Amino acid sequence: MRYGPGRLTAERRLGVMDGFIQTIGNGITGLVVGSFNVIGQTLRGIVDSLNRALPGGWLAAVVFVVLVVAAWQLAKR
Repeated sequence: MRYGPGRLTAERRLGVMDGFIQTIGNGITGLVVGSFNVIGQTLRGIVDSLNRALPGGWLAAVVFVVLVVAAWQLAKR
């Protein structure tokens, strides 16, 4: 039995809905991946700016001191 272009059978409806759901899923995936890319670029920019402001390994020293102080504060509790 042949159906016209405007008539939706159960098989065609499922095919259309499957494509619709895949499109929504791809859109959500794109938003999540895009947001992670933005977060990564932002963190890289912050670290790069700090590295330029504190050259010669001073950034690593400052991060180490901050981590030691934070660990000390947690250990005192």
